[in-house]
Amino acid sequence: MGRSILGCVVRIVTDSTADLADDQQRAAGITVVPLNVRFGDEVFKDHVDLTGDDFFARLKTSPQLPKTSQPAVGAFEEVFRRHRDTGDDVVAVLISGKVSGTVGAASTAAKSVDGEHIDVIDSLTTSMALGFLALEAARLAKTGADRAAVAERVRSLVPKARVLAAIDTLTYLEKGGRIGRARALLGSLLNFKPLITLQDGEVAPLGRARGRLQAIDRLVELLQRDGRVSNLAVLHGGALSDAQRLKERVAGNYPGLEILLVETGAVIGTYTGPGVIGFTYLIA
Repeated sequence: MGRSILGCVVRIVTDSTADLADDQQRAAGITVVPLNVRFGDEVFKDHVDLTGDDFFARLKTSPQLPKTSQPAVGAFEEVFRRHRDTGDDVVAVLISGKVSGTVGAASTAAKSVDGEHIDVIDSLTTSMALGFLALEAARLAKTGADRAAVAERVRSLVPKARVLAAIDTLTYLEKGGRIGRARALLGSLLNFKPLITLQDGEVAPLGRARGRLQAIDRLVELLQRDGRVSNLAVLHGGALSDAQRLKERVAGNYPGLEILLVETGAVIGTYTGPGVIGFTYLIA
């Protein structure tokens, strides 16, 4: 980790909805604070206590929808204090504040610990689009950039972050209270698959497709419409074979670009339901 001209290291913090794999976290030196998922009386930490496969298996058989919650303020305080105790600055880039209270919890923790040396950034996105922002922040921090420069870079990329997804049903989003502007699609989806995105930080409709194959065709069209991308991942929830085929389908359009396969965790899966598939990326 590089030191800035002021002599301090900039530490990057994100949350579990960024869908970063353990090896990515370790290699980049990113600290991940997990959100929580509750099935009845059982509470699990996202991406820690439940794998994606375990979660979606539970979701399919659970008589009631699980509940999600942001990390406690104390969880962020612990992480922030650990970094500040070693003299390091912190940039925390987190899931959209319009779909989670995570940014609010982190902001409260930052003020409690040392607000002058901790930046909390609302990414207005989630999944690997958030992960890409955290990875870019970590890359820049390793070059010795200071906290202000790292935070400025992340904020400049927020408008370029995209999430496109096809889901089997809006039921999970509606019951979980995260449906946002995609409510407009309700009542018109018999035999159709809804397409959704995050727009200005909240769930918004992209339209509908007749069946899964048409939905995937539409996702590819939407991705291509955005032109060049600097980072790209195929996301899925319990749909690995579909995700692999989707990756193979678009790989030829992005020579030299590593396309990641990302299984979304329990928090995002609570609202998309099983079978979600899509793209997360940063526009170049």
